[in-house]
Amino acid sequence: MSSFLIKELMRTALTNWRILLWIVGGVLIATLAFVIFLVLWVARGDWGENRLIVLFEPGVSGEQIRQVYRQVREWEVISEVLYITKDDPRAAQDGIDPERTPAGYLRVTVRQAAHTAEAQAALRELPGVADVQSYQKGALRALLASDSGAHTVVTLWQVGALIISLIALWVVMRALAGAWQGELEILYLSGIAPGEVRWAFFAIAIFCSMLAGIFALAVIFSVRNASAVHHWVPELGQPGSFEYVSLIGIGIALLVGIGAGGFGIWTGLRRFSS
Repeated sequence: MSSFLIKELMRTALTNWRILLWIVGGVLIATLAFVIFLVLWVARGDWGENRLIVLFEPGVSGEQIRQVYRQVREWEVISEVLYITKDDPRAAQDGIDPERTPAGYLRVTVRQAAHTAEAQAALRELPGVADVQSYQKGALRALLASDSGAHTVVTLWQVGALIISLIALWVVMRALAGAWQGELEILYLSGIAPGEVRWAFFAIAIFCSMLAGIFALAVIFSVRNASAVHHWVPELGQPGSFEYVSLIGIGIALLVGIGAGGFGIWTGLRRFSS
C-alpha cells in the first residue's frame, strides 16, 4: 500500500502544475542552500591540511625521486605517497608548474593533520628536496584565520542555509498535503493505516532532499575550477575534495529530508499523526 501511495503522490506532483512549481522551487532553493553550506564547510574545515607537495631541485632525476618515494611510504605517519610526473593530469589539480618539476614531484598525505608540521620538517631534510608545500588555501579560509568574528558569521550562514532548506522542503510537503486533502479524507474514512500515509509523505520529502543534494554537488563539481571559486575556495578543486564534499552533502541532505518529512507530517497531517 505504501508504494501505491508514493506512486499516487508522484503522479499528483507531475500532473498538477501548481504542485510541480512548488516542488521545483523548493528543490532549487534547497539546492542553493546546500551549496552555500558545503562551500562554507570546506572553507572552515581542516580539509587538505594533511596533504603536502614535495618539490625537488632541478638536477634531481626521476630515479632519485623514486628512491625518496620508497623511503617516505615506509614512514608510519604517512598514509599515502604518489609520484606524479609533469605530464600527469593530476599536476594541474595541484597547481604545479611543469617547468618547475621536470622530473616530477611527490604528493604526500599525512595520517593525522596534527603530524603535518613534523612530517613537513622531516621531508625537507631528505636529499634533493627543494621545498615542501601545503595545499593552496583560499581567500575565504584566510579571512576566517585572520578574523575571529568571521567564524561566528559563517556559522550563522550555515545554520541559516540549513533552516532555509528545511523550510523550502517543508513548504513542498504542505503543498502536496493541501493538494491531497480530499484523498486524505477518503483514506482516513476507509481505514487506511495512518503509518502508511505518513511513510508515503515522508519518502517524498527524503526524495526531494536527496535530489537537491545531488543538484548541489553537480553545481559544485561544475564550478570548482572557475576563477572566482579558485580564488575564494581552491580547496574544492583539490584531489579527493569532491568525494569529501559528496559524503558530507548526501549526509546533510538526508538529515534535512528526514527533518522536513517529520515536521511536514506533524504540521500537515495531524489527523494521520495521531
